Amino acid sequence: MPPHLHKTISLSYDNKAFQADEIIEGKATFRRAISYQPYLSLVEEAIDDHPVSAPPTSKYVSIVLPEPEICQTQAKVQTGSQRLRWNLVFNILVWIICPLPIWLPFATNQVAIYVIISIQACFGLIWLTISLLAAKNAFILYRSRNRDYSFLLSTESRHKIRHIVAISCYKEPLDLIKRSVDTVAAQTEVNRVSMVISFEERTPDVHHKCDLLREHYANAGFHDLIFTIHPYGLPNEIPGKCSNANYALRTATKELNLTDNSLDEQILVTTCDADSQFHPQYIAALTYQYIQDKCPANGVIYQPPLFYNWNLDGSAFFTRVTGILRTTLMLGALIPFSINTMSIFSFSLSLAKAGNYVHPGYQMDDIICLIRWMGVTGRRLSIHMVPTAVISGPTCGRTVEIEFMEWARQARRWTIGAAEVFHYFMVKSRRIPFLTSFSWSLTFLIYYGILLCSSGLFGLTSLFSTLFILKNIPIEIIYINYGLLALQMFSFAIGFFIDIVIPRMLNIDECIFFLRNLFHFIMTPFVLIGYSFVEFYGLHEVLVRGKKVCKHGASNKAALN
Repeated sequence: MPPHLHKTISLSYDNKAFQADEIIEGKATFRRAISYQPYLSLVEEAIDDHPVSAPPTSKYVSIVLPEPEICQTQAKVQTGSQRLRWNLVFNILVWIICPLPIWLPFATNQVAIYVIISIQACFGLIWLTISLLAAKNAFILYRSRNRDYSFLLSTESRHKIRHIVAISCYKEPLDLIKRSVDTVAAQTEVNRVSMVISFEERTPDVHHKCDLLREHYANAGFHDLIFTIHPYGLPNEIPGKCSNANYALRTATKELNLTDNSLDEQILVTTCDADSQFHPQYIAALTYQYIQDKCPANGVIYQPPLFYNWNLDGSAFFTRVTGILRTTLMLGALIPFSINTMSIFSFSLSLAKAGNYVHPGYQMDDIICLIRWMGVTGRRLSIHMVPTAVISGPTCGRTVEIEFMEWARQARRWTIGAAEVFHYFMVKSRRIPFLTSFSWSLTFLIYYGILLCSSGLFGLTSLFSTLFILKNIPIEIIYINYGLLALQMFSFAIGFFIDIVIPRMLNIDECIFFLRNLFHFIMTPFVLIGYSFVEFYGLHEVLVRGKKVCKHGASNKAALN
């Protein structure tokens, strides 16, 4: 038998021998690369209050390269026009909004004064609304900080709920992957988790890495442990997390014999990156939330709030500010308005099968899943918050210059991906009821096309217009401008306050001097402007080069290690 088709199966279940790292006073905590605080082991959890009952003997399957029939996962992608696509709507919005303060005063100075201040007021109110909703959800996290979801589940009929956790890996350091998987192995409900670790075929020393990880987690307590290697160059795919996750889930479904669709509503799938650190109660909290929601298998996607505090205090100001804003936007916009999921999210296997898993021809797995599955269900999917935070790694680099390049490259990739999946949605929107399609597309355009892509540049052109172009500005308008600036800075301050409270709740010790934190806060509008410039470039790169620019470039996470 060729080595790439080799399977090894061993029988084992004994979490006693597994240690994610050293034990620190039996206290649940996230380990950080700076403080090196160890994770809580499952042994320590079991000693606490409610021991986890051992399941039947589990199988551990190592799949180096699954059977060829699994490889054909997607129909041929229709090319169509490479440039005349729906993503042009983003370009149109940017060119309508951003230059307006420059040319409108030449047409009518008086009208321009009130139009510009009105648009600024709209942006200010949007940011205020987002920050207040973020504060509300942060309060829910804080209020739930001591809830023992495993104990709550003891009173629920949760014995049928199982989990698949799939982590997509490429060139990340092995220790980084291990630290992420350790947090899954430390779950209070680890015995209900089928762990899927999926590598790319082009990963250096991929077989050796699989062997090392399989040996390390042989006694971790997972119900199943599965390794997959996603072949390079499959038809109708682009390399990236989408194609990797698609292949991994299809393979896991086959290997776990989950062909009986009657069980799909009882299985929850969580996809994540190699730089994810889960709270020990995440699986329990997800299960509890799913049960409380009456198991809405085909109507809800679950999103944990993502905090980017993995060495965030040691990052450059543009990285840290972006991480804080991303968390604020997730808590205050993406989840409350069900716009899209991000990076780490959970859903039922029933929904995954109905939606034909993850589209391997795109790069934004979180958005494309939501869009694709809306087309299947014919309704707008709701995003519900899992009341436990998850730590995700920010962009990083060994030097400030490299970190800036990674930051800009990631922002560009996200912008291109968002524009591309919007085109996909508009093409497929005929399968969705009009009001559902219209409401989501409008929300998506306001969030990406107006707030993220345009607000920063509009603020810059408005400032330039106020200083050099507008004439005879009433004094009350100037005072309103100052008030709107204060309102926006207040909105940013809420995000910084959330960043202080929640990481401390997660036992993440950050060393940020007051003056440095103040500097980051003051630089927030400038980071937003810089981010808008990168998005402006990304949108026009798609305009000029077409769909061929829509490729996945994995972020460099080596510096997190």
